[in-house]
Amino acid sequence: MKEKISNMHNISDFTEKHYRYLIKTAKKNYLFEPFTTKTKSPHILWRHDIDFSIHRASSLAKIENELGVKATYFLKLHSEFYNLFEKSIFEKVLKIIEFGHNIGLHFEHHFYDNNKKRLEENLHFERKILEKFFSIKVKVFSFDSPTLSNALDISDNKISSMINAYGKEIKNNYHYCTDSNGYWRFERLADVLENREYPYLHILTHPGWWQKNPMKPRQRVERCVKHRGLETLKTYDKILKKTGRKNIG
Repeated sequence: MKEKISNMHNISDFTEKHYRYLIKTAKKNYLFEPFTTKTKSPHILWRHDIDFSIHRASSLAKIENELGVKATYFLKLHSEFYNLFEKSIFEKVLKIIEFGHNIGLHFEHHFYDNNKKRLEENLHFERKILEKFFSIKVKVFSFDSPTLSNALDISDNKISSMINAYGKEIKNNYHYCTDSNGYWRFERLADVLENREYPYLHILTHPGWWQKNPMKPRQRVERCVKHRGLETLKTYDKILKKTGRKNIG
């Protein structure tokens, strides 16, 4: 499928307000299902790959909870934008789980030297970390930045006891729509949902793109990065204040 980019890149789509509209529109004609679903009714596999911000993921999870739907949130263990082992991040993920959303593994294939055996071992290793840390079962994974490696050539439906979100079964039976890089790469999601042409949809959204107000993609990443930096400084200040130490500078 040839990538299409409109003149305006549909920047105004990427707001919490429009996200609510998309969920409400989808609910009219589709069930929201986990990747393990067996239903034949029209449904959506709605997937969030969390690349930049757990905070933004938490906001979308809250909106979905308010509207009565559940999605699957894919977490990275090697993110340069967030740390799952920080208490504040850990608690936000627990809240996403409390809302009833599913958790998947966002696996960085390019992080490792993966042959087939090592791929299975590494997937198993990372899955067990998530399961132990968050007291959950992880049943699905997605490759992060699959074009950085040969990940898209791996079409197995399951690897290491997890469903592959890029497996041939999903690829062949679901119509795919994604907001990768902060714009609709193939089709605008609102058009897909309003047209109701496809009975089975695989929707990929990245929470970092969805803000309160329209912003260009790089500005959205910059906002996430700056927010994380400020939160880190606040933590530093709180520790010094709590321990009675001087905060010089």
